[in-house]
Amino acid sequence: MFLSVIVPIYNGQTYLRQCLDSLLAQDIPAREYEIVCVNDGSRDGSGEILREYGDRFSNVIVIEQENAGVAAARNTGLKQARGAYVWFVDADDFVQHNILGKMRATVEAENCDRLVFGAYQFADELAPEEVNLASTGGLSVNAPWYDAVVWRSLLKRSFLEENQLFFRYPQITHGEDGLFMYEVARCQKSCVEMGEILYFYRVHSGSAETERSPEHLRKMLRSHMAVTKILADYYAGGSKDSMTANKLTAFLWNTLYEITQLPSKERRNALRDLAQQGLFPYQRPAACTMLCSYVTDRNDWIGKGFDWLYRHLHTRWGFALMTVLQQLWRLAANVRR
Repeated sequence: MFLSVIVPIYNGQTYLRQCLDSLLAQDIPAREYEIVCVNDGSRDGSGEILREYGDRFSNVIVIEQENAGVAAARNTGLKQARGAYVWFVDADDFVQHNILGKMRATVEAENCDRLVFGAYQFADELAPEEVNLASTGGLSVNAPWYDAVVWRSLLKRSFLEENQLFFRYPQITHGEDGLFMYEVARCQKSCVEMGEILYFYRVHSGSAETERSPEHLRKMLRSHMAVTKILADYYAGGSKDSMTANKLTAFLWNTLYEITQLPSKERRNALRDLAQQGLFPYQRPAACTMLCSYVTDRNDWIGKGFDWLYRHLHTRWGFALMTVLQQLWRLAANVRR
């Protein structure tokens, strides 16, 4: 069997059919790939949709488990997988139709550990003009960060097994993609790139209020602090290459940015935790080659100024200035209300 597509699902009924339909609309026989759906304790209608597809299609495998998080769900899928390659696909995204034949031909010709391909990020639904461009290959890749997500790579399963690569920190709820792909990149011997867009990544604009909630912020921060400390251990342990330095620095900036949004007492406690780990203030690693933060696509003076300040969050003055700006932004938002 060529491929195991692993789809973790938690309360994904809104877009699940579109995801599965795209995975089924392919140009190779069903017997040559499987779609392993891991229902991670969904409380909506996802389970019913999965059972329907499992009954209708021989290559759709449905696994039910109690809610344990996306990392644990992906590990469950990995244990079930039988394909020579695996592809992690999120339940609210979808993939290009009739593309598996070309992907198979590429990996068979190259015998690579990893195949990287293009992705297109969109909000909620593709616009009609985007749909037309997608069908003709006229869209441009707008999600360049392939090393931070799992869904932009096909991975050889024997390579993962030989290097014992899996989601080893299931308690981490945010940033687990970036850590896993960092470990993949450390071990891979061969990586091939396809420039065309094969994956469509959905951003939910309606979840903005949830994303800004204090509970969600604290949950993200706990995970990002954990990932930062793991990467710092890699770096201190001798992995002082640019890949490790860049990944560590990016996660540290992200962690510090989230800390600036905390109330003062929590902010002090979080900084004390980082200081005890030797991560604040922090000397930017000599091997770090990052020239921009990738957290804003604004090219005006505001965007450039924010990017410059963000890249100095590891200093006391940079953190202090960003904290003041966060407070001013909150005040301005309250006035607008």
